[in-house]
Amino acid sequence: MSAPGRGKVKRMADSLPVRVALGAVLPASMLAIWALASGKPSGILPTPLEVADVLAHPFREPPNLDCRSLFHSAGISILRVAIGFSAAALTAVPLGLLAGWWKWAHRIVSPLLELFRPVCPIALMPLAILLFGLSSFGSLLWGDRAWEHDLLSHLQIAMVFIIWWGAFFPIFLNTAAGASGVRSLHMEAARMLGAGPWFIFSRVVLPSSLPSIFTGLRIGMGLAWMVIIAAEIFPGTRSGLGYMILTAHQVDQYEYAFAAILVIGAVGLGANSLMLKATSRAGRWEARER
Repeated sequence: MSAPGRGKVKRMADSLPVRVALGAVLPASMLAIWALASGKPSGILPTPLEVADVLAHPFREPPNLDCRSLFHSAGISILRVAIGFSAAALTAVPLGLLAGWWKWAHRIVSPLLELFRPVCPIALMPLAILLFGLSSFGSLLWGDRAWEHDLLSHLQIAMVFIIWWGAFFPIFLNTAAGASGVRSLHMEAARMLGAGPWFIFSRVVLPSSLPSIFTGLRIGMGLAWMVIIAAEIFPGTRSGLGYMILTAHQVDQYEYAFAAILVIGAVGLGANSLMLKATSRAGRWEARER
């Protein structure tokens, strides 16, 4: 094929309708397989229409489940992830920049972090409950009157700690790698022009580290969602998408479990898309440099 022909094919492949059509091939195939499998006599697997009915009525209270509506459950899970992930970002990014830029800091924190990094966050759930109990942000702020504040009473500190643990390490490692990978040529050029340490950090190290930081944030966000769903299945939880999946399994109402799984995937897809856009914006200067 000639070069103009290849260019035309590439432009067609990059067009929005073609991209949407290609992206819909696998989901449509999976939906067709699901519809065929749900028609089996066992009746265990819910049909796509049953799951669609749950998704179409997100504010409806499940009749036989000991949990709130799909909308409420999703909101609680999203809020838990947002708080834990934000705490992880606010602690891991500064510490990672410090460890990547200053060798002494890396030597101080690296042994401890490498010791705890392989520990699975879910394995720490019993310890987190032992340390924090079932206390929530509501109980911290209002004590025995926490029940009057329904939203904050569902934000258990133990869960936020587990989410923080799961998201912290990928953010820290990627941030430290980005800060330590700054080209020495850029650093020397800034010093020769009379730049001080703060100017070098803010104008050279930090911009150079942004692509790695956002990559770590993407990975940390994905792990935060994996951790929260597993943590919400843990005994003592009374809300969230993970709890809905567990209770739906116990009473054989699998349409609610499937609906919760699809919501998890949709929220994760949206969060990942936002992170990708932020990563591409942060790395534009690298493309121009090359």
